[in-house]
Amino acid sequence: MLPIVIYLNSECPISRNISLLESDDPQVKLSAVEALGRFMSKRAVEPLLELTKTETDVKVRRSLMLSLSLLGDDKVLPILLDVIKNDSDIETRRNAAGGLRFFGDKINAQYLVSLMLDESDKSIRNVLVSTVIFLRDKTLIPQLLWYFEMVESQELKECLLEIMGSFDDQRTKELLIKCISPEFSREIRLIATISMGKLDDVSFIPHLFEIYKNDENEEVRIRAEKFLDELSILLGYSSIDQMVLDYIQKSKEV
Repeated sequence: MLPIVIYLNSECPISRNISLLESDDPQVKLSAVEALGRFMSKRAVEPLLELTKTETDVKVRRSLMLSLSLLGDDKVLPILLDVIKNDSDIETRRNAAGGLRFFGDKINAQYLVSLMLDESDKSIRNVLVSTVIFLRDKTLIPQLLWYFEMVESQELKECLLEIMGSFDDQRTKELLIKCISPEFSREIRLIATISMGKLDDVSFIPHLFEIYKNDENEEVRIRAEKFLDELSILLGYSSIDQMVLDYIQKSKEV
């Protein structure tokens, strides 16, 4: 039977679980690491950081990234960044990347973009994209636009467009409109369409309507139709066609 990790019913659960980090049994250490993350006590930061230097069991290391992220101490951020770049286990790296959200006020968003561009694993790139979006740093826009034009990788272009599509900014909106052109891939057109819909900007109505009527891909057309339908209901129209005609007419009158 495995030793029992002592939680809140113990007189000193944090000290007890810290002591269990020295166990030779990986399952005991795993339970202790998870418990210390839930306790969210700063007393656990140093012992957990020390464990990252020596621990080889992959399950324990994965859990270490999660628990250290929850503790949110300044000393943790460099460890997470190092693990993202250098650890051999993808899930450990992914957990570290996910933990960056707990350090939103301390992260250099430009550095995260560079990490994303250098990352070979798609799942980790997606986590980094989500974190950059979460940071909402508009100062990134000029650099993101430059990267989008310069990188050759289709997958990286998709990541960059997803980030830019989260900004309510005229520069990125112009790029979204550009990216619904047939010259772009289905994936790029889909990301541009979804981004337009999420921004709830009525100026996108004619562009979404163009996608809805003419895009060669059914999924892209369905997405555009969904957003147009939602907008028509929100604006009090009985149909998409009525909304679009009214929008066009009002645009001519301006």
